[in-house]
Order: sequence, then C-alpha cells, then structure tokens
Amino acid sequence: MSMPVLLFTIPALWIGALGLALPLLVHLLTRKTSRTLIFPTVRFIRKVQASQSAFYRLRHLLLMLVRTAFLGLLLLAFLKPVLQRSALSAGDRGDRPSAIILVLDASASMGYAAGGSSPFARARLAGQKILDELHDRDVADLVVAAAAPAPSFDEPTANRFALKNDLQLARLTQERADMDAAFAEAARQLAKVSGYKKEIHLISDFQRSNWAAVDFTKIPRDVQVVFVSVAGPGAGNVAITDLILQPPAPARGEEVEIICKVANYSSQAKSVPAQLKFGDEKAMQRDLEVPAGTTASASFRFRVNRAGFFEGELTIPEDALGVDDRRFFTLTVGDRLQVLVLSDEDRDDPGAGCRFLACAINPIPERGGAFTPVVLPSAQLDKLSLARAQLVILSGVKELSSAAAESLVNFLKEGGSIIYLLSGPADRANLAALARVSADDLKLPFRPGNFIDHSAGNTGQFATLTEANFDQPMLKPFKEARDLGEVHFQKYFATEREPGQGQVLLRYDDHNIALARKSVGAGSLLLANFSAALHHSDLAKRTIFVPFLHEMIKAMRPQSGSVKPFAVGQPASTTVTLKGAAKEIRFTNPSGARLDAVFETSRDEAAVIFPETKESGFYRVLAGDKLAGSVAVNVDPRESNLESLSLPQIQALSEISRDRVFATSGLDIEALKNLREGRPIWQYCLLGALGLLGLEQALTVIWRK
Repeated sequence: MSMPVLLFTIPALWIGALGLALPLLVHLLTRKTSRTLIFPTVRFIRKVQASQSAFYRLRHLLLMLVRTAFLGLLLLAFLKPVLQRSALSAGDRGDRPSAIILVLDASASMGYAAGGSSPFARARLAGQKILDELHDRDVADLVVAAAAPAPSFDEPTANRFALKNDLQLARLTQERADMDAAFAEAARQLAKVSGYKKEIHLISDFQRSNWAAVDFTKIPRDVQVVFVSVAGPGAGNVAITDLILQPPAPARGEEVEIICKVANYSSQAKSVPAQLKFGDEKAMQRDLEVPAGTTASASFRFRVNRAGFFEGELTIPEDALGVDDRRFFTLTVGDRLQVLVLSDEDRDDPGAGCRFLACAINPIPERGGAFTPVVLPSAQLDKLSLARAQLVILSGVKELSSAAAESLVNFLKEGGSIIYLLSGPADRANLAALARVSADDLKLPFRPGNFIDHSAGNTGQFATLTEANFDQPMLKPFKEARDLGEVHFQKYFATEREPGQGQVLLRYDDHNIALARKSVGAGSLLLANFSAALHHSDLAKRTIFVPFLHEMIKAMRPQSGSVKPFAVGQPASTTVTLKGAAKEIRFTNPSGARLDAVFETSRDEAAVIFPETKESGFYRVLAGDKLAGSVAVNVDPRESNLESLSLPQIQALSEISRDRVFATSGLDIEALKNLREGRPIWQYCLLGALGLLGLEQALTVIWRK
C-alpha cells in the first residue's frame, strides 16, 4: 500500500522558516527575572511571586507554541503543498516526462442522452482536461475505441493542438467497442517511446456487458492505467433485443410469425407499443407490458402471397438511447422450399439413391409441390448453394474436402439442418472430419464401427426396424402402421452408442442404431444409418418412402430462427439473384449513399460482402433501379444494457497491481485536475493558521494579568 507523499509547489519560500524563531525570541525577551526590591509592601511582594509562578510560565509556553504553529501553517500555505497519494506522480522522484494514450470509448451505449448530456460528451470534456494538465515535455495520443481502434497518430506526439482538435471532431458510433484491440494499439504505441513514464487513460461508461470480458493482460507491466468513468447515475433503457422468424424462409402462402423481444433495463415497469412495418403491408402494432428488469415478447402473424424479397422494420418509441429502439430484418419468400442433395453416385445407375431421393422430394414436378430438389456432387458445394438451401441431404458422397466439411459445419452452427444417409466407409471418415472441424461442437450420438453387408454371399439375411421413438414428430404418423417394420436393410454400420449425446429414434432388430438426431450450434443433424440405394435396402420400393422422407424433411426444416445477427461495425453478407444484370450492380448504405462492396458471381447469383457497416439499417444491392437484395444490420443488443461497473469493481476486475492503477470520475473536473500532481491542501493550512490566531487571542483574554 502506497504511503501519502507531500510535495511543496513553491519550495523557494522555505526561507520563511526562519520566522518560526520569532515566537521563541519574544518569549525569551519577555521572560520575567528575579529583582531585588527596596522597601516592598506586601502587595508588591505578592505580585512578584505571582509573575514567577509555574502557571504563569505555562501560559507563556502555550502562547509561544500557538504562535509558532500559526507561523508554521502560514508558511505551509504559501509553500502550496499537495498530497500525492492516489496521484500519478506519487513515488516518482525523477523529472521524467510522461507518454499518455487516451482511449476514448465511442460505442453505442455512450450515446445515452438522459438529462441533456451523454457519456460521450462528458468523455470528450474529460479528455480535454487531461490534455490541459500535461506538462510541456509530455507526449500523448488519442485512440477512439469502436469496432476497430482509430488512433490520431501512429505514436505519441507533442502536438497538443491536433489532439484537442481530434477530440472535438470525434463522433459517437453505433458500434460495439473492441477494447482488447484498443489496448493492443495503445501498448504498440507506448512500446515505441523510451525514457517516459507510460500511462493509458481509459475514458468510458464501463458498461458491464462489454468490460467484464476485457483482457487486461495485454497492458504491459510498466504502464500505469487510469480508469476515468463518465457513466451517468441510474441509467435505464428500453430496447428491442431480438427478432425470431417462424419459419425463417417461408414458401409463398405460408403463414409467417415474427416474434419481437423487448427488454426493460430500467427500474420501473414500462408500457411499450411495438410497431411492425413489412414491405407494402399496412403497419401492425402490439402493446407490451414490460416489468422492470425483464423481457417481454410481441407476436405478429401474416401471410405473404407472392414470392420475392422483402424488408421489414420493428420500432418502439424512441428514448434516451434511440439506436436500439428499431430493428431491421429481411425475409425471402420462395415459390417452393429448396432441398440440396449432395451425392457422388453415378446418376446413370438406375439404383442410385440420389435418383430416388430427387423423385421422392418432388414426386410430380409438373404440379409444383412443396419442395424443390437440387442434386450436386460434393465437389461443387459452395457458399451460394448452401445459402439457397433450406435443408441439405448427403447420400453416397465421397470423402469431403476440408473446405466442404467446414462449410457444412458452419451451415449447421448458423441454424441449418442436414440429413446424412450413411452408405459406406467414406462416411465414417466424413463424420470424423466434421467432428474435427467443429472444434468439439459436434459430438456424434453414435460411433460407426464395421460396415455390415448382409447381401454378401447371397445369404438372404436382412435387418428390420423394431424399436422406434414415436413421440418424435417425424415418426408419429407411422405409429399405427407396420410399414417401417417391413423394410429390409442389407447394408449399414455397426454402432456404438455415445452416452448423453443426441437422441436415438430408430433401432434395428440387432440393436444397432438406425436413426439418431443431434443438435449442433443453432442447427440439427439427422444421422440415418441406411441408404435409399437399391443395393442397400428396399426402402425406395416401399410406398412409405415418400411420406417418410417428407416427414423427415418437415421435422428437420428450421421452423424458427433469429434474424442473422449482422452488427454495426462488422462485415455483412448476403446472396442475390442477378439474372444477367451484373454490369449494372451498385451498392448503397442505409442513408442511400453509394459504397463499395465485394461480390463473387456464380451462374446467375452473387455473394455480396459489405466490409464496413457504420450505421444500422439496410445495405442494398441494386440492379439498375431495381432492388436485387439487401442485408439488415443492427446495433449489437449487448449495447442496450447500460449497467455500469463502479470504479472499485473495474479496478478489482483488472487485477492490476495497486501501484499501477488509478481511478477518477470524468464528471469531477477538479478530480481530473488533481489526478496528475495530487490534491492541494494549502487552503487547509490557511484555515488552520486562522484557527490558531483565534486561539492565541482567546488565551490572551482568558489569562490576562
């Protein structure tokens, strides 16, 4: 624990310490001495005795001490002492200049403008005051912390004017600040200077949801850290935090439900009207009662009777933090739902499983149907084909490439569904590759062992399904029928159950697992230990095959999902249909201004990436004057909870040693002024001197001769 250090601002006045001898000199000059009196009367004898008593001498001694202390405090007042405890200069006896990096939090939560002033406005004033208190030889730089740190200079500079100008020009963002990246930038700049005391000043509202996960180990050990809080007292907020679409990609005429979640972070219950605007439809409104500190949901139901691409927006009344009071989303409505079948089987083979799958998915193409099959070799799998698909079926694939395995795992994690029909040894390697790429997010419900082939040797043996979990939606329609038990299976894997992983839906009569389901991220994987190929089973010949496959597709199709969470400050992407208009493509931001984007074409479609998203809203792709597609970008919902860490909490969280960490409030201008050199106490010395002067007068009156 550091001891308080006293520093004198005007040490030249120590010459005044000579005046402390004056009370002693007066005391000695007025000291009574014994005298010989001639013909004294009794009255005079008593007076002389009184003046030489111990009480009389004590009076003179006390007066001397009071007068000495008075002069001492008066001298200290002129020396202007400052107390350096909890000051940046405490314990430093050298004359080294300082190198300071100001890290200014510009995240969306800093825009909470209750009471007429936002934390960001207070942060700029605090930064200005810190720069004003620097010495002439000190150097500094400003780093604005947002999704990516934005430094004013490449290294600390003495150009104080430019830094103050950048502070004035700094603008609040709608982004979530990456404080770890800001720390890394500050440490990089401080590493370039030597011979300086190194400091990082963090000016922020210290929002709990952001700062709780910050890695302070990136700050070098030779750097002092100052936490400057600009959080306002009792900040409350109401925000739209999430949107859920059911289903996320509907077909024409299918009912759509949009669920809006509203969070109340204030200390009082709120009545909140939520309004939905969707395409050209009439606006819909729902009223929510949201208790303090909880979340409430509003549901909107409607049907879209035409296929196409639509934009929607949900809003609530704007409050002190308006950027999270609206949420944007897009909805693609198709004529039919696309099912992607990946297969490396020979399509000329009349018994190939992919042929039966494609026919079963859409048995009567001329009448339309609910599903559209697209059959691709596994080598042609790309992001565009996955982006269009509602569901992926793997059947008879060769060993997948690393890129294909990674794409499938990402598809699962982002809410997609896969049905994997196992048909040979390559599938064992593929399952291992998927598990490896998923970084342990995919834990299979069973481990495939030896490949069983009852058709070898023409023994006539086969396996049948004897155990079923008919509580599952995909199997419930077949509970009363015996059709599933009549299918003959010749080829499948021996299985070893992995305890606690997934759900087993079907088993063979030899107790090997035939069908199991496993959640992966936001998506789902259905492992079918059989194939539709004729040399594997007679499933494709049975009348149950088409309804069974359709029930699997319906059960596995994503029925609900959050709108893809593209946040302001991060790249956003989408796919669009070009139809020969690639030369006329242009891109705009939510304000309508043109901007650059990266796009990759494949046949009549393109994948579009917007590298920079500076504001919430729709980033559109236009083909001529026609909207080809757009992507919705929203404020990160974590910015809506304005609960702040107190300065003691953030100090404890940082785990930085006490001699390196300091904290102050950016709302207290005097505290910022005293941060560097310490707290002045000369005024207390002056008050003490005046008090002693009054005491001296009191003693003189009370002990008058």
